[in-house]
Amino acid sequence: MKTSRHLLILALGATLTALPALRAADGTPPPAGERREHMKEAGDRMGDELGLTADQKAKIKAINEAEKAELQALAPEDRKAKGKEIRAKYRDQRQAIMTPEQRAKADKMRDGMEKRREKREDRKEKSAN
Repeated sequence: MKTSRHLLILALGATLTALPALRAADGTPPPAGERREHMKEAGDRMGDELGLTADQKAKIKAINEAEKAELQALAPEDRKAKGKEIRAKYRDQRQAIMTPEQRAKADKMRDGMEKRREKREDRKEKSAN
């Protein structure tokens, strides 16, 4: 009885663990709301890790909203060309709000995220070939 219960729990755990991998394997992106929530949580975690004050968080939130509005106002064909320039402008504004220590830590975190993104892209390319 206990063994079958343990096996059932183990099977359920394995199934739940495999679901994200299955979604990634079928190539469908997560729903927009889920992605938006994930990005918000990641931003909150980053703010906490950087030790941002409530005032800094409020200012950065306003900057992020202005950036989003400006990017959304672009025509789809202009997003790639002008988007990089717009993102750089707002990144500079965010950096100006942070202390030198926070900027250094943010740069280090951004580098780590970029490396992880590159690894994911490499894995996707290898699995596609």
